[in-house]
Amino acid sequence: MRLTRRPSRGFTLIELLVVIAIIGVLVSLLLPAVQQAREAARRTQCRNNMKQLGIALHNYHDTFQVFPFGRGGTGHPDGGTINNAADNVNRLSGYVGLLPYIDQAPLFNQIASPLTIGSVTYPAFGPKSDNTNYTPFLATIPALNCPSSIKRTQSILGGSTNYGFSWGDNSLMITGSETVSARVNVRKDMRGLFGFQTCRGITAVLDGTSNTIAMAEIATSDDANRILGSVARSRGTQTYTSPITCLLEGNRATGMLTTGSNAGWRGNGWANGVVSYTGVNTILPPNSPSCMQSGNDHSNGQAPASSWHVGGVNVLMADGAVRFISENIDTGNLSLPDVRSGVSPYGVWGGLGSIQGGEIAGEF
Repeated sequence: MRLTRRPSRGFTLIELLVVIAIIGVLVSLLLPAVQQAREAARRTQCRNNMKQLGIALHNYHDTFQVFPFGRGGTGHPDGGTINNAADNVNRLSGYVGLLPYIDQAPLFNQIASPLTIGSVTYPAFGPKSDNTNYTPFLATIPALNCPSSIKRTQSILGGSTNYGFSWGDNSLMITGSETVSARVNVRKDMRGLFGFQTCRGITAVLDGTSNTIAMAEIATSDDANRILGSVARSRGTQTYTSPITCLLEGNRATGMLTTGSNAGWRGNGWANGVVSYTGVNTILPPNSPSCMQSGNDHSNGQAPASSWHVGGVNVLMADGAVRFISENIDTGNLSLPDVRSGVSPYGVWGGLGSIQGGEIAGEF
């Protein structure tokens, strides 16, 4: 009997193309799932960061019986003169006081003491918070950064943050201006949990801590013309007399602000207490454009919450809970100016920002 060897047979070109096509289809199906899994992990980390900030706020409150100010510090009293070399002109954010409660005690101790860098000796609690020669304000603090947001690499004014203190449903009284009357009014008329030279305790939150926002996300970006991460400047008084006009300063389809004087201030410096950097107000819905009345960073205007998560933002409630707020939340009548007392004109979103407006939050 004669044995014969059968010739080996390889893949034909058609079979090879079919296999490649199947692999391509599988990859195209798996890639979005992988991306969604990664974003879910980033979003979970972002929520955990906010929970840690909630614990820090309440530990601070246990120590001092109040929460930290949204903006304050040393020097520049009412009617005084600015001295950038001798004080921080009341531009520090609440994060400075929170440092010991977010495992940053050595950094706090460095800031709280006179510090010599090169030939310059800075006072305790540092100079103006956008002074890039003062290295403590440039520190990167992992707990203040959401992994879903774009990391800043350009025009850094300080270590970035993706979480802002809530100044409530105010758009006019968020400036902490250089005039005595403006400073008095901004302290007197603040409706949020945080404000200018203002520290409030839980007893001041008459609307209930579970119905009041303490902090919300701030998206950052390297592009000064993006809706998320930037501010449309010099847009006039309509930015606070009729907030709805600010919505026209951005194109949601492209994600870009309209042309003009725009600046990448949002989240650009965790130590800077000015609202355009580390504050939010609850008027325009999440992921709306930010607008300032003038070109100054401490101007009146809109500083909405924002994030790179799809559809909305995470917020930290005053009771320490973290909630996700849709960008389609009810915002009431955005053509009205803000109010000094009573129910917010800005719907559920505005009511969540006020600490004693008397609103019934309902579902959100």
